[in-house]
Amino acid sequence: MKKLFSKYHSHYTFDLDKPKSLVVGYILQQKEKKRSFLDKLTSVPIDFSEVSFTGKDRIEIKVRQTTLKPFKANGIIRIELSTGLDRIGTRLQAEIIPYYKSNIYGTFFIILFLALFAFFGLLISTNRLAIMIPFSFSFIFLLIIHLKVVNSRSQLKENLEDLVHELKRKATANIV
Repeated sequence: MKKLFSKYHSHYTFDLDKPKSLVVGYILQQKEKKRSFLDKLTSVPIDFSEVSFTGKDRIEIKVRQTTLKPFKANGIIRIELSTGLDRIGTRLQAEIIPYYKSNIYGTFFIILFLALFAFFGLLISTNRLAIMIPFSFSFIFLLIIHLKVVNSRSQLKENLEDLVHELKRKATANIV
């Protein structure tokens, strides 16, 4: 099942003309900045409280849906920082994972439930309708899951592009 979901991963590469230390410094500065409740509602392009450093040169951004933003993207953006080709800039290699492990387990559970529903429908009746209803529900459910993951991937890509644009614009403005 995990192999099936890995087809939804996306990889991107961005080059910045800022040194890696300035980029990391700007992200740390934004992460430590206190945000008001209104800022949390309108955190554009990205809420820096979701950013965490998993290594010296690795950034992980866990984006989750909240009660106030139920249609927000759901997934992980992993960014690897490296020195650019010109040795002055920074290269960002990003991977977008538009789901969590809990999504995989939930999908597996619901598919199992629908399969048991179809099996009990076959035990109770041999009518075609008893067979077609669970299969049509399964198909509709899988289509909704597919569209949700594709939508999350596109929203996460927009978040990543907004973050890169902000890093290009403001990384030198706030750090001396």
